Amino acid sequence: MQRVGLIGLGNVGSGFARRLREAGCPLNVFDIRPERMQAAVELGATPAASPAQVAENADIVLLSLPGSHAVEAVMEGTEGVLARLRAGQLVVDTGTSRPETDIHYQGVCAKRGAGFLDAPITGRSAGWIMMVGGAAEDFARGREVLTCLSYKLSHIGPIGSGQMLKLANQLVLAGQWAVWGEAIEFTRAAGLDPRLLSDCLEFPVPGVMYGDDFAAGGQLALHYKDLGYILEVAHEAEANIPLTALVHEVFKAAKAGGDPRWSQPGIISYWRRLSKQRGEA
Repeated sequence: MQRVGLIGLGNVGSGFARRLREAGCPLNVFDIRPERMQAAVELGATPAASPAQVAENADIVLLSLPGSHAVEAVMEGTEGVLARLRAGQLVVDTGTSRPETDIHYQGVCAKRGAGFLDAPITGRSAGWIMMVGGAAEDFARGREVLTCLSYKLSHIGPIGSGQMLKLANQLVLAGQWAVWGEAIEFTRAAGLDPRLLSDCLEFPVPGVMYGDDFAAGGQLALHYKDLGYILEVAHEAEANIPLTALVHEVFKAAKAGGDPRWSQPGIISYWRRLSKQRGEA
């Protein structure tokens, strides 16, 4: 059985660790937060002192990190993955990064005889969908391990393809959050109970958007980061995405006026502040 290394044990990475151990995979882990490391150790994982040590003791290294900046931080330096990378290994970026970040590291790894895949995930009620970009032989090498993590695993195309499709996913979801926020405020301003959107019309508005507790998830800031990536890619590709540019500003305002640790439903705080300002005028 292939030895797996996992760097990053946050909301997603901790779930990865649980699934991999349940599948019987030998697992080395690293995270900058000791309490996350301890939780993985209790599942049977072996702790590592650095990303380099993870690479030293793994055939496949999974990165579950919050963006390109974090990928660069764990790949580079004397204690980074590249410091111990050897021929025949495979590195997989399962977070949402700039496509060019993964394209760059695929080239770096290839020069050392190693593989690199971009394999971001998106959550659905059935679990995680994983969209993979990279060489067919690298996908084949990592498929058994990645199947442990995802109920729907797809090889999209060359390196960077998985990240591109993930950004399209984030574009759609961000628009949904914004439309739900406006619909709730519109309904409330019209004198109706916003819950009628779900109860009567059966729109899939998350119930948390009707309340005030947005603590679960911690994805508002990450989704805002993803929207920034989308705008960068659109600029390079000369794609016209005016609605997404507006949604990006809404996410920025919600993050600035609230708590960046909130989950995406916290976007409703933007409309609530507008309503309060109108009432005070």
